[in-house]
Amino acid sequence: MTSSTKQQGVDLTRFNQVFFEECAENLTEMEQILISLGEREPDQEQLNAIFRAAHSIKGGAGIFGFDDMTVVTHVMESLLDLLRNREIPYRPDMVDLFLQAGDVISMQLAGHREGKPVSQEAIDEVCGKLRQMMAECAGRKTDRPETAPLHPPPTEEPAGPVASRYELIFTPDPEIFSRGIRMESIVSELCDLAMPGEFECRAGLSEIPELEGFDAERCLTRWEFKLATAATREQILDVFMFVADEEQLSIEKLPQETGGEAAEAAPFPEASHEPLEGRRSYDRIETAPGAFGRRGNETESSIRVNVAKVDQLINEVGELLITQAMLAQIAVGLDPILHEALRKCVEQLERNTRNLQGSVMSIRLVPISVVFNRFPRMVRELAAKLGKSVELKTSGDSTELDRGLIEKISDPLTHLVRNALDHGLEPPGVRLANGKEATGTLQLHASQVGGRIVIDVIDDGAGLDRDRILAKAQQQGISCSEAMSDEEVWQLIFAPGFSTAEQVTDLSGRGVGMDVVLRNVQAIGGRVHISSEAGRGAHITISLPLTLAILEGLSVAVGGDKFIVPLNVIIESLQPKPDQLKSVNGREVVQVRGDYLPILRLYRLFDLEAEATLPERGILVLVEVDGEKGAIMVDALLDEQQVVVKSIETNYRKVEGSAGATILGDGRVALILEVTELFAMQRKI
Repeated sequence: MTSSTKQQGVDLTRFNQVFFEECAENLTEMEQILISLGEREPDQEQLNAIFRAAHSIKGGAGIFGFDDMTVVTHVMESLLDLLRNREIPYRPDMVDLFLQAGDVISMQLAGHREGKPVSQEAIDEVCGKLRQMMAECAGRKTDRPETAPLHPPPTEEPAGPVASRYELIFTPDPEIFSRGIRMESIVSELCDLAMPGEFECRAGLSEIPELEGFDAERCLTRWEFKLATAATREQILDVFMFVADEEQLSIEKLPQETGGEAAEAAPFPEASHEPLEGRRSYDRIETAPGAFGRRGNETESSIRVNVAKVDQLINEVGELLITQAMLAQIAVGLDPILHEALRKCVEQLERNTRNLQGSVMSIRLVPISVVFNRFPRMVRELAAKLGKSVELKTSGDSTELDRGLIEKISDPLTHLVRNALDHGLEPPGVRLANGKEATGTLQLHASQVGGRIVIDVIDDGAGLDRDRILAKAQQQGISCSEAMSDEEVWQLIFAPGFSTAEQVTDLSGRGVGMDVVLRNVQAIGGRVHISSEAGRGAHITISLPLTLAILEGLSVAVGGDKFIVPLNVIIESLQPKPDQLKSVNGREVVQVRGDYLPILRLYRLFDLEAEATLPERGILVLVEVDGEKGAIMVDALLDEQQVVVKSIETNYRKVEGSAGATILGDGRVALILEVTELFAMQRKI
């Protein structure tokens, strides 16, 4: 797709990404409202929100030169305007039609953004359906042109809203022209809203510029408008979408004129260079659209930054942390009396570096609602396709996760949701026969536990079938036995090519999915745990690190090597007494407050020379991951510190038992331990 991206000689391509992101956000907002309706009729606030989203897309597309995207939004906006003004009745099938229109706009957006193909047939089809809907609701034929009025011609005594008079003062920011915004478009839209002959416009200079150094691309004018219109205050404000911040626009509703004949409109006052507040007290707008779509109800301003720049900033902060650790280690060896000032400076640097690291990391955190918001529509459509009744419940939507993890967890969650709908939840008839509600429930819950994010996918369906899974595993040559615990049986579904589906459909049956889920989650340092009860449903838990960049860890020593144990898995550390050490089924364990924990000798797992080969002479670090506990045996505990995570696989190769590596203050490389893999390595010994 191609489009004009220049207006008045201003190149707008550098702002395209801003429009793309704003458009995607408006489409998401519109879809969320539509999906939330169910069988209910939208209230006025919801209708206004859908209209604003469509109007914002249309306005932005026009400003940035993507004129093809204004076609669908224009017809959709017309239908929505009639609907919210109660000029046509609401019909439930409008939801599906608006969703289809949103899909077409998304297709056009992808065409401009990513160069994907665009179907003109789909555009024409949805426009035709929207016009057909308007015609049917208005009781008109569909062969009228789009520009034909939908309302009956006015009689001598027309019914409808009474025109109101408004005075607006708009003081644009000086850079408005560089954003490609054209004042003639704003004037034209306001003129279209006004009653015939009831529009006045005047521009004045807020300051007289010096000729020397005059910049013709800077806006120095203030605009004053008076109009009589049947439009609402909100419709007037919509004209300034993508244009005005709250402090740049004031609007005052003027008193209604009385008398047999309309009085002549009061002229504008003479131009003045006084501040607007000094001339008249104006009612400030309650919610003013901001430049490039910022909403007025946002209490904080924001900017959009390319993710690559944020990543670069995080990497630089990571290197700063390493340098700070090196300086701290050097300072330890200095005489505290002779170098007291230097030591204080190093301590201050450490505090500042930690604060900087926290601030930078928060920039990259985004709420998981970014992922959760895409599921209501998917659940709605898949449930209808499968003939099932499903209620989706989400909680913990505000839980924040690293943006990089958000992008990588999306596909695994999508597959788990599809699996729950296809395999887990039963059709209404089956549920009723089993004493359940006809409507099944699917829950998505997110929470932060320590330094990890936990995402739960829970359904109240039939649950996993142990016998069927074992039979399929044996049929496919996967090693299994009846003696396996339920947890071990559930893990079989992660085997490549495994599927219990009787036939292949477009949703399932090809044996590609759960193995990919596990692989993708493990690739970002995550874990997957399954629990299920026959007839009660399944509960799948995904545990992820809060961020992949920096973590809090405890450095430990084994011989001449150092390792990092993530703090979020550590329970405590101790030096065991001989009477605490036991042997259970040939395995070394340590007894701690009634629990018998397996001992993981780190020097054996990594084939190292250790100073302490007897547990009572070493240190045991007690850890717990997903309910599994153990005791990691090391020579010594060194220090608690923040470490920058580096990919050892990218720079070297995969090292079993490690989740990456870091550079210590002395310049040496230390492995960051992946405790789940250590447990698996211990079981193989």
